[in-house]
Amino acid sequence: LAGFKASAEISPETLAEAHLLRDPRNPVAILGRGELKSALKVRVHRVTASAKSKIEAAGGTVELIG
Repeated sequence: LAGFKASAEISPETLAEAHLLRDPRNPVAILGRGELKSALKVRVHRVTASAKSKIEAAGGTVELIG
């Protein structure tokens, strides 16, 4: 996620467009590896607690989709 610009909205569609998904038909889960320095709006199926805390610490938001 570090490659996205600040305030970008991250969704399964934007991740597929960036060729970051193996199979876009599967649910998307964000893991808490690495560091995040820009605020992002993340809308995915699942997110780990560490990833959520890093996204929110950088000023971003997390929304779970069904």
